[in-house]
Amino acid sequence: MLIEKNRIIFEKMIAKILKPVYPLSNFVDSIYCYCGTSDGMIQQLIPDGKTDLLLNFGTSIYIFDEKNKRKSLTDSIFQGIRKRPYTFEFGKSLNIAGIRFLPLGFSALFKIREKDISDIPVTAELIAGRAIKEIEERVYEEDDISGKLRIIEKWLFEYFTKRDNSGIIAASALDELNVSKGLLKIKDAGRDGAGYKRLQRTFREYIGISPKLYSRMLRFESIHDELRKMKETDWMNIAAKYNFYDQPHLIKEFKFFTGITPNEFVSKIDMFV
Repeated sequence: MLIEKNRIIFEKMIAKILKPVYPLSNFVDSIYCYCGTSDGMIQQLIPDGKTDLLLNFGTSIYIFDEKNKRKSLTDSIFQGIRKRPYTFEFGKSLNIAGIRFLPLGFSALFKIREKDISDIPVTAELIAGRAIKEIEERVYEEDDISGKLRIIEKWLFEYFTKRDNSGIIAASALDELNVSKGLLKIKDAGRDGAGYKRLQRTFREYIGISPKLYSRMLRFESIHDELRKMKETDWMNIAAKYNFYDQPHLIKEFKFFTGITPNEFVSKIDMFV
């Protein structure tokens, strides 16, 4: 069962995003689908601590490396936790669906640690095998965009219930970080020394980034969401609310996650996801 979060209709493109409910909500951030004509849509993907599965049904997708070299992708892909911004450019015809996994979600469902998945997109079949082809076929044959999302939801539930998930237990400290949107101090996570150590060990063994970096990712994601809703940008409020020491600290964080200044980010905000 899913709760619809948002539905955006562009002139020639339909995008629909669904948020999962329990128990998938412990493992999956969102399921989405884009269909229609994009006219070369460009998106900047901000590092956010999540792992992505993108099902591709004939869409030309291009990524740019650190030297701005363009590479074409035509298959369904997995992308591990990003540690730097990524630029995706879509071809004219757009037909994709995707899943955004929370930390430990990918590990729980596929028994592959997040830290073992490259942040450079790789062909999904290399990681998940025939299961990817099966879900691709089922989603492709469904014409209705809501129906596509329901198929993916059902597949995730089926996949999850078949797995033995006892080996991976999400630390309560990780849940606390998620709820706090990155504002909880790492040393206070878990409420006791054992919880903090468990959090550190979980990130080291499974996720591949530090709890501190993940907390910063959560905080920046919250700032991004808030800026989208603001009619007028209030940087003083943002800095105070999200515990920045001063303006240079805020600017440094924006450049780390996006490569540009806060004001430049706001002027291009629709490009960032």
